[in-house]
Amino acid sequence: MTQPEMIEEMCLAELSQADIKAIGHSRGFDAQTIGSRELMQHVFLSEQGVRAALASLAESEILGLHLLNCLGDEVELEFFERLYPDTITSDIYATYTERFRGLFQQVKTQLIRRGILVFGTLPEGILAKSVLERRRFRFPEEFGPWLPAPFRARALPAAKAENHYPNLMREKLGEILRLPGAPGAPSPRPEGLWRVADGDLLFGGKPYRAARLRAWPAAQLEAVFPYASKRRADDFRPVPLLRYALSRLPDNEWVAANELLPLWELALPGAKAPKPQNVCAEGCKLGCLERTEHEGTPFYRVPRLTDPLEGAPPGDFLAIHHPQEVQVNLNRIPLDALERVGEVSCFKVAEGNLRILPSFLKMSHAPAETLAGPVFRWLRENHPAFRSVAESIERKRGRLVVHENLLVARVGDLSLKVMLEKKFGAPGQWAALSDDFVAFPKGLLPVMQSWLKKSGHVIKSIQAKQEIPVDSEAGEHD
Repeated sequence: MTQPEMIEEMCLAELSQADIKAIGHSRGFDAQTIGSRELMQHVFLSEQGVRAALASLAESEILGLHLLNCLGDEVELEFFERLYPDTITSDIYATYTERFRGLFQQVKTQLIRRGILVFGTLPEGILAKSVLERRRFRFPEEFGPWLPAPFRARALPAAKAENHYPNLMREKLGEILRLPGAPGAPSPRPEGLWRVADGDLLFGGKPYRAARLRAWPAAQLEAVFPYASKRRADDFRPVPLLRYALSRLPDNEWVAANELLPLWELALPGAKAPKPQNVCAEGCKLGCLERTEHEGTPFYRVPRLTDPLEGAPPGDFLAIHHPQEVQVNLNRIPLDALERVGEVSCFKVAEGNLRILPSFLKMSHAPAETLAGPVFRWLRENHPAFRSVAESIERKRGRLVVHENLLVARVGDLSLKVMLEKKFGAPGQWAALSDDFVAFPKGLLPVMQSWLKKSGHVIKSIQAKQEIPVDSEAGEHD
């Protein structure tokens, strides 16, 4: 159920007038609001009274709401068993309603009637289960900023903080020059593997993006701690939980790993769950956390992810040694600048260096902000090959369309051309060109081949840049 659906159902159908009155008093709503369910529905998500309502909760309830805020999704009633375990009967022969009725009443009294939790009931047709089994609960994300901190933090000087993130990123970029198969090449996990293919710089099998590289250390940390509880689906994983907890820290504050234990143990039951001290220590090594020490105790926080080389002029990391290529200095190039370079260039690794060549196709599709940015302006002003391609595109812009995944066919038989257009000529699937030529998406070819084969026709294919024979009926177009 969506949050608006839950609020509407809760205010208009699920709650009694006594419940509505309790919510109004907890949140400090006026008598007019308390007397109108429709008005209560529309003001429920306002910030009025939220801080006071949250302050009235027990510590375990605050931690439970943090877990709900971390999930950012609806949960079933069993989620709250960790908060109120004594409300559930141990009678194994009891029905679901008999076992969990007390738990629902506690959730209703402590959280719903305080106006800080919403709920609704799925339609009976979706699940042939009891009403309590179909109940879903959600902590509104609008209330998240008002949650008290889930731990005790410290304001500490950061002068001696350990931040391995910049060095880790620079070392990771350096792996481009030691691609798999080269002497001394590393063997990273697939999600951290570099590759140059068809002029594209691939990271984890996808075109390089700075955001994907920045997310890579966290993926490495998750691989070190793959713990997942088998008790129930709504249990948490260590690394996302740690990221959420540290996201609650103000910029100038730090937290010791042992301060995370109450939240940690509520979210990660069982002796096999990794300790927060171990996850924090490893996270620091992998560049996911910053570390400082105070009175012999290590403290942690989310690292500053700003690239120290951000804003460096292109001349610091691009060098011209060849009329057709530009050399890239991986020790100096900012992470975002490498992404901009890839939007207008083809990559190659040669003689132990990363080099780029101008790409007509990529420049034609490059975002306007990339073409107006300092990297492309430098390439155009300082390198003749990039300047020549850019000027060629400008001359042809508006007159030449560059397509990808497009096939062009010559159909000399007029009756066959008419039949093909009737069969496959849906909008966006078929375009008549000059003379006997037509164009269509590459994905349409297998269907067309099958139909032509059944009709007794044959497709003759040629590759791009091949000379087109007079009797050729089809050709691939780049």
